[in-house]
Amino acid sequence: MNKSKKQTEKKSPNLRHPRYIIASFELGQFVWFMLNQGFRMRTLNYYQGVLHLDPTLFLIAFALFTVYNMLNDPLIGHLSDRSTRFVKKWGKRFPFILMGAIPFCFVPIFLFTSPFIDSLANPQLINQIAIFIWMILWMFLFDGLFSLWDVNRISLFPKKFTTNDERTLAGLYEAIMDTFGIALGFLIPIIVFAVFQKTLFGYTLQAVIMSIISFVLILLMIPGVREPEELRERQLKIDQLEKSSFFGGMKIALKDRHFVGYVILFTCYSITMGMVMSGIPWFVSDILGLGALGELAFLGYVVAVPITAPLWYRLAKKIGIRKVTFIGAIFLAVSGLVLVFVPSGMAGFIFTTVVAVMTGLVDGAMESMVMPIFSSIVDQQTLKYRKREEGLYRGVVVFFQRLSFFIGFLLLYIVQVYFGYTHVEPPEWLIDLPAFIQEIYIPKNTPFGLLGLRFYISLFPLITMIIGATSFWLLYRITPEKLQENILELEKLGL
Repeated sequence: MNKSKKQTEKKSPNLRHPRYIIASFELGQFVWFMLNQGFRMRTLNYYQGVLHLDPTLFLIAFALFTVYNMLNDPLIGHLSDRSTRFVKKWGKRFPFILMGAIPFCFVPIFLFTSPFIDSLANPQLINQIAIFIWMILWMFLFDGLFSLWDVNRISLFPKKFTTNDERTLAGLYEAIMDTFGIALGFLIPIIVFAVFQKTLFGYTLQAVIMSIISFVLILLMIPGVREPEELRERQLKIDQLEKSSFFGGMKIALKDRHFVGYVILFTCYSITMGMVMSGIPWFVSDILGLGALGELAFLGYVVAVPITAPLWYRLAKKIGIRKVTFIGAIFLAVSGLVLVFVPSGMAGFIFTTVVAVMTGLVDGAMESMVMPIFSSIVDQQTLKYRKREEGLYRGVVVFFQRLSFFIGFLLLYIVQVYFGYTHVEPPEWLIDLPAFIQEIYIPKNTPFGLLGLRFYISLFPLITMIIGATSFWLLYRITPEKLQENILELEKLGL
């Protein structure tokens, strides 16, 4: 009975791959969100809060990181689109996925294991510069390896999963994987810090644990990203088509209104989530007045997303992916505004938990629609230009998502400079020094400074998401009927 059911599932015209293959493919999201959680949420606290890197140097590092991304992601996408060396034996994307994913798992260990001591213990300028350079080098490698495997993995998606049912089901799995990834990326550091505090060893240990888990998940991802013989043969045919030049392809991508709407929305979404995630440790400490365990208030988000993701999946099949995405974006925009008024203490903890749950209930829509929206745009462009360049398109998306890192930290820098907000976690030895020395190194926040932090985690995300949602609704106009028509036409053309 079970065997017959599995065979029927494989032969279904609307679900051409077993569900476990789709789930295996989406394990890549689990890995990325777990490690990215640590990158976005802990990099700021580690380099400024523990190593005491100057905020201006920290901002410069992310500015250089953004410039690096201007060419890194689109160029990797373009070159992998043109590569044909592995197609016949291994596939077009599979080798690049493994070449990037396996070493990527272990980069966080080095990112959070600086050989240079914190700048309060060694205040010399050369030590600040050494910390700055170490941070840049490992951030560049972190992003370069991620781009290599993520650009190719996402580029594989529209070709491997060709029906709308497969894509929306993958979107459901993606929302669940994203959430579990965020949960582990959130919980592991909290547990480690509860025992070892936010020390150099504590940060290294949490990175080691997550790197090992990531490596195991990457191995389990292999069945999902492997390219079967039928797909390799189809790819050999596609590779005979003429390809655009790098800048020509960029121009075509950015002239597509549907694609621009998608990029604006998910860049704004990335900025929003980045501000919230990076601000959580300081929000909990300085607004709620709680220790690291206070961060558990945000687990309400993690619990809520998997609950509603199946509901958004079903709704998308009825009203279309465009409407579901827009509804999710609008509700996400307003969900966190009330954090401006959150009280301190346990009342604030409960208040924040409720807000986090409400946010998770609507964020399932955003999380589950990323892949279906991207695939619909790639299909449209493939039909228009008779060439597949998913890698280039994904590279452009990743570039703007990385730009969001800089924008988020630029807004934080404004809060630090204009509002006068400061957050310094002093080393243990400083606590034993005379009070007048502590006053020098541990600035006290004013109410105006704390108001800036409240704006950073609530009002700024509201404005950002409203811009994204409006742009998406006005620019992305692919209807459910047009989406299905494109899928059928691509099948006829063998693309």
